Amino acid sequence: MIGLVLATAKEARPLLAVLSARKVADEPFETYRFASRGARPGGVLVLSGMGKQAAAEATEHLLSRHGPTAVVNLGLCGGLSDAFPLGAVLRIAAVLDGDAVPSGETPEEIRCGDLAWAPLPTARLASVDKSVFQEDRRARLARWADVVDMEAWAVADACRRHGLVPHVLKGVSDSADRLGKADILANIDRVSARLAEVVVPGLERLAPSGRTGLPELMRFTKVEHSLFSLPLLFAGAWLGAGGSWPSAWVLVLIALAGVGARTLGMAMNRILDRDLDALNERTARRGLPSGRLSLPAAYGVAGAGLALYLLACAGLGPICLILSPVPAVPLLTYSLLKRFTSLCHFGIGVCMAMAPLGAFVAASGGLAFRAEVLLLALFAFCWISGFDVIYALLDVESDRATGVRSLPVALGAARAQHVAAAVHLVAAAAAAWLWWLGGGGLLPGIALLVTIGGFAAAAWRSLPVPVRFFPLSGVVGIAASMIPLLGELR
Repeated sequence: MIGLVLATAKEARPLLAVLSARKVADEPFETYRFASRGARPGGVLVLSGMGKQAAAEATEHLLSRHGPTAVVNLGLCGGLSDAFPLGAVLRIAAVLDGDAVPSGETPEEIRCGDLAWAPLPTARLASVDKSVFQEDRRARLARWADVVDMEAWAVADACRRHGLVPHVLKGVSDSADRLGKADILANIDRVSARLAEVVVPGLERLAPSGRTGLPELMRFTKVEHSLFSLPLLFAGAWLGAGGSWPSAWVLVLIALAGVGARTLGMAMNRILDRDLDALNERTARRGLPSGRLSLPAAYGVAGAGLALYLLACAGLGPICLILSPVPAVPLLTYSLLKRFTSLCHFGIGVCMAMAPLGAFVAASGGLAFRAEVLLLALFAFCWISGFDVIYALLDVESDRATGVRSLPVALGAARAQHVAAAVHLVAAAAAAWLWWLGGGGLLPGIALLVTIGGFAAAAWRSLPVPVRFFPLSGVVGIAASMIPLLGELR
């Protein structure tokens, strides 16, 4: 993720338009988010206000709150010599503290990044607390620097404290002399527009090389969450084998197919939603929008998941391979539903309902579904759909701003939770019916009580939403899957 720091809204206006940036509410500084486009990462743009102190505070907030991997300071500057004409866009090679110049000391300097905009002419820049319109001040600063501004030193110093190399681009708007104020007013629109044209292509070169290490890949796919879907698969296999276990090899292939399918679905969800994730503060630090993971690596993960899924289906027999597109299509496309319908939550429900049905087919070798597995599929559909409605409560404000559809956006938080509770009531009824068909019994009855208790806890609004979604959803799914595994079929 890239952080951009500018002093004023007028300087930022052309850049905000080019980036299609969206204003963020509840920030101490005027803040905008912009999504990635192609190889260009998404990021955050902050308007600091004029002066060193304001720039220092805004940059510190940007670095601490949003954690960008690169920071660029942009804006206007005054020329201290005739070396650069008005309107020139410069790459600043070094920034120095201009307020130390009058003391006679050699001013400290901070070196700036030199790769993203290498073809631009380079200059040294001095930052001062007050505008330079006096000839004597201008002459003293000209001994040390080519141009002058009021913010770059503070931005660069904050970056240095956080271990980042700053990037600084400036457009020459005036000559830092007695005509400076008039020149700034006359040139600010033209220079700011030119700065926006120049800076955007270079942002692509600030994208960090995506890390493909195991920890980042595990964060990307949430592999640990696959453990909570395996009991559903095993329950479906148990029912498909007539109330006993299929061979160990079949169970292994079913588990591999489930892990592959979930990896494919999660990877494609992250890939398709990367621009939306960049505009949401909660999700902006995910691997793709933050730039920690490259898009080719993400597609590689999706491809690996698909390959594992198809190979496992092939190992399970011709019927599983022929039917393999049936679960794959909703897995590939469910994340697109939020762009078109508020019922998008039920897309992931369809995906989850496929798990016990697919395992049943793999174990039985046919499509003669028993009532028990149909009830398990109904449970899975309602279970995860209801929890997805609850999860969407985290993003209501962001979703409204970006046009994402969900039941909390369409109905409001209270009514959406009523819908989730109703859907979970259907899931609980399906689990109870499954318990009854399995002959009742104490152990499956305990599993049923845990399932119902979990749904009741999910409706308890005092619990934080993240807790209600996970791990609570995982506990409910595992408990319901144990109902047929602990019971005896009639």
